[in-house]
Amino acid sequence: MAKGKAIILEEIGMDKFKPARYDMYDPEEGCITAKIAMCGICGTDVHVAHGRLEMPLPAMLGHEWCGTVTALGKNVSTDYVGNPLKVGDYVTSAVGRCGHCWFCRNTPRENLCENISLIGLWGTPAPVPKHFYGAYSEMVYLEPQVPVFKFPEGLTIEEMCMAEPMMVATRVWKRAMAAGQNCQFDGEGVDVSQHLVILGSGPIGMSILVVALVHGMKSIVVIDPIEERLEVAKKLGAMATINPKEVDTIEKRVERVKELTGQPVGADVVIEATGEPPAFVEAFKHVRRGGTFVEMGHYTDTGDGTVNPHHDFTNKDIQCFGMWAHTKYDMKTDLAIMAKAKDIGIPFGDIIAKKAGIDETPEMLKLHEDRKVPGKIGVSP
Repeated sequence: MAKGKAIILEEIGMDKFKPARYDMYDPEEGCITAKIAMCGICGTDVHVAHGRLEMPLPAMLGHEWCGTVTALGKNVSTDYVGNPLKVGDYVTSAVGRCGHCWFCRNTPRENLCENISLIGLWGTPAPVPKHFYGAYSEMVYLEPQVPVFKFPEGLTIEEMCMAEPMMVATRVWKRAMAAGQNCQFDGEGVDVSQHLVILGSGPIGMSILVVALVHGMKSIVVIDPIEERLEVAKKLGAMATINPKEVDTIEKRVERVKELTGQPVGADVVIEATGEPPAFVEAFKHVRRGGTFVEMGHYTDTGDGTVNPHHDFTNKDIQCFGMWAHTKYDMKTDLAIMAKAKDIGIPFGDIIAKKAGIDETPEMLKLHEDRKVPGKIGVSP
């Protein structure tokens, strides 16, 4: 049996990523195997390495992947939504659910499944056959509970590698739009005439920017302390950017947003995408009374942030949404958004700022943690 290489996290610690080789199995009935074309480095993997998000170890991480089908198991002929599937097609995957936990049986929110399956994040430890349950590797083994999606034609590998971050951004947009969209005739909810502030211009913040632009928003202000990231935001289409190193207090940044948007009451929609508690606190200061705030940056426990329940929340009468993971329905929307972004010339593939080989994954994770790259890092076998 041929063997394939991978990078695994043996135990907690950023220095515990090691190369490994495992048997590569043919797909059983209902399963698919795929060769990795590229996998994005994600901050969640850094958090896992520090023990901030529990996973069974040793783990094969890597969940922001795209690749080509190498074999289809018996009774597999299409992707999740029915597109014909053959060897060589570019695919990716979404979150799978167990179907029997309390959340699966009692709510439509399959992203809250207690036994969630996601390639490279929540799943089976690497030593367990069929081994390739993560995409810091040569291949992935896709079991029946994992929804597989075929990419639309015309996307580059770099653009396809952004599918998972763009899927996160797609659900962020859906959460924001849930804020009374059916009452827009009455001046409620979120629409494209409004002013959006994104805190954080890392890969997720930039993906949110792309999704908002595709949906027609124009007045978008991005806040980030790394100037190189702000340059990417401008290139993608942000109306304006703010660097906290230059506008050095929250109060000044709030006033600057009002000046940039021409709206004296503050931003209509604010999305926090930094994963830093101070940014969570700041987001409440930017959102206007009656506005909408989506918090999606904190997938692990990075500490507390103090808000004033009266001034920041109750008196403002705001809609405030949390955001955890995503669903297969978000992937379906995501792929349509990516195709549209390509059609209208948004260079979202440029969010991939550095490419490296899979053997360099441990080094690339450290570069990501130190924010030494102004965008996404993609690794390939």
